[in-house]
Amino acid sequence: MKNMKAIGNNIKGIRSLNFFFIASSLLFFGCSNSEMMDYSWDMDDIDEEIESNSLLGQNYTAIPYTEDEDNTIMLPVKINGVGLDMIFDTGASSTCITLAEALYLYGKGLLRENDIGDEELFQTADGSISVGLRVILSEVVIGDAVKLNNVEAVVVEDLQAPLLLGQSVLRNFKEVSVDRENNVVKFYN
Repeated sequence: MKNMKAIGNNIKGIRSLNFFFIASSLLFFGCSNSEMMDYSWDMDDIDEEIESNSLLGQNYTAIPYTEDEDNTIMLPVKINGVGLDMIFDTGASSTCITLAEALYLYGKGLLRENDIGDEELFQTADGSISVGLRVILSEVVIGDAVKLNNVEAVVVEDLQAPLLLGQSVLRNFKEVSVDRENNVVKFYN
């Protein structure tokens, strides 16, 4: 048992060094896809559309969404202050970001070493098994109106993987529903 704990500590140390090396390399040499790192966007366009309601004693906040060509619902989200468009995915057990977003947050000091957890296996939508890195996101804000703190998420290595707003966020609400007539997702308190 003692040896297993020592091995676990060594693996965690090696993983931290690997993460630091990758982060340092990308920060020093830059990303080949610089457009991917442009996360600045303005919430002013949707501020008027965000509504907070009390309907028959049920409080909810409605966040406007957009849809892509596959009718996938996209929500504006800020992770630790950085704006992203994320897929609203009720089937995802975790909120997922890619290594590119994690390194960007880490490089800006918005993801700290103590926010980084252990590696874990997870199953993707196509059924394959992948390795991810568990992290804690200090703040997740949906549509500039719904705010959560200390949200568990998974960092995936595939830079082309979609950014998913999954159950690690959605389970914090009594109910979440999609109002397709008004193009809003309703988050019930």
